[in-house]
Amino acid sequence: MISGIGLFLGVIGLAWPAVAGAAIPSDELCERLFVPEGYELGCALEVDPSGSGEATAVVRPTDTAFAPLSELSVRRVEEPIDDPAEWLRARLKLDLSQVDLALAELTRGEDSPITGTPLADQLDSWRQLLGPAAALPLTGCGEPAPLSGGLDAWEMACDWELGPLRQYMRFRLVERGDEHYAIQIRTMNEQRLRHLVAIANSF
Repeated sequence: MISGIGLFLGVIGLAWPAVAGAAIPSDELCERLFVPEGYELGCALEVDPSGSGEATAVVRPTDTAFAPLSELSVRRVEEPIDDPAEWLRARLKLDLSQVDLALAELTRGEDSPITGTPLADQLDSWRQLLGPAAALPLTGCGEPAPLSGGLDAWEMACDWELGPLRQYMRFRLVERGDEHYAIQIRTMNEQRLRHLVAIANSF
């Protein structure tokens, strides 16, 4: 079952290109992310509903029932940052609502091939773990640390076990010129994690 979902398929590689410059306009954030065609991922801008005009670039799978489980987002950070490590710790928020919705569709959806089967009942029992998991503290996270490559970039890596599944999250703070950008990666598939990390590295 775990191999069928695509978990535990490899290791993560980090490589940062040397980039410098002024603030990146919101409508150009997607242009700064290299998304290979073979990854079957797409980038779109989501505008802040508060009316600030700021937008977040969001990379998601384009055609899969598990699309809500994987996401990379990039946004410009407006507030001043004195301590990158502490800023990253404060960003921790384990939002498993999309995971819950995807599992609900898989186990109860009219078009799901497993609705009404023992496997669906088993997956439903796993869903009961999501509530407690959402309140997990920083115990699943490593210490924030600078990334290699000569850039002012920090990352905090978090992994949580949810029964037989695993939730991966990566929080990054990247400096480009005089501006800071927050990058967040969330997925439950290790292969997809490698894809999203590679895209984050292209920023």
